[in-house]
Amino acid sequence: MSRILVVFLVLGVGCSLADPIYRNEEVHIPKLDGRIVGGQDTNITQYPHQISMRYRGNHRCGGTIYRSNQIISAAHCVNTLSGPENLTIVAGSSNIWFPTGPQQELEVREIIIHPKYRTLNNDYDAAILILDGDFEFNDAVQPIELAKERPDHDTPVTVTGWGTTSEGGTISDVLQEVSVNVVDNSNCKNAYSIMLTSRMLCAGVNGGGKDACQGDSGGPLVYNNTLLGIVSWGTGCAREKYPGVYCSVPDVLDWLVETVADKESVGKIDFL
Repeated sequence: MSRILVVFLVLGVGCSLADPIYRNEEVHIPKLDGRIVGGQDTNITQYPHQISMRYRGNHRCGGTIYRSNQIISAAHCVNTLSGPENLTIVAGSSNIWFPTGPQQELEVREIIIHPKYRTLNNDYDAAILILDGDFEFNDAVQPIELAKERPDHDTPVTVTGWGTTSEGGTISDVLQEVSVNVVDNSNCKNAYSIMLTSRMLCAGVNGGGKDACQGDSGGPLVYNNTLLGIVSWGTGCAREKYPGVYCSVPDVLDWLVETVADKESVGKIDFL
């Protein structure tokens, strides 16, 4: 799934999604930088909310446009950074390296991590990035609304990103999409036991083969054109019986909305 390649071992369990994490069969380590496995090429105009988070010019994580100057991503993608320096957001292109249209890039001005975020198991794995400027909306750059409720078990949802197309593989040049199904938390606990919390949402397919993976972290899980989840962690990528785990947007909705409202109410201010 989406994860970054950094391993955190706490009480025998590794957790973290902001820095790429390596999945392990014996030790269930949440993985950060994920790529889409079992998906297909798609065009940014189909998912104009999708962005590439870049650190010193290199793709680090995915994310979602919520406002012209605000991005929603995973806390684990940014919690190891000392600040927003060298962090930029790229929007408007299907190809991660070769712009397919009027690509836009803005610097990150402020990083706001959910105050209850826990690195132990990536609980409350949500962050808001405030940009130094505003994206100009067009066919390839658009905001998305937030999901207010979880859909039923087995509901089809879509995850996108430039993550690796196989576990331990390399990231994709072209934006990928894959359809998976919501897995009820009571069933998902069979795979992740006490690691799973009510702020997490699982999605996968019977038999495995479709999932987010390294490099997809922070990217969007979409349901009915709303942001349902944020790519967070999982054991391996697309493994049978191990669904991908996402931060559930409906369960951090109040914090997201209140934080955005606070920023908008003060207008243009000097961000940290």
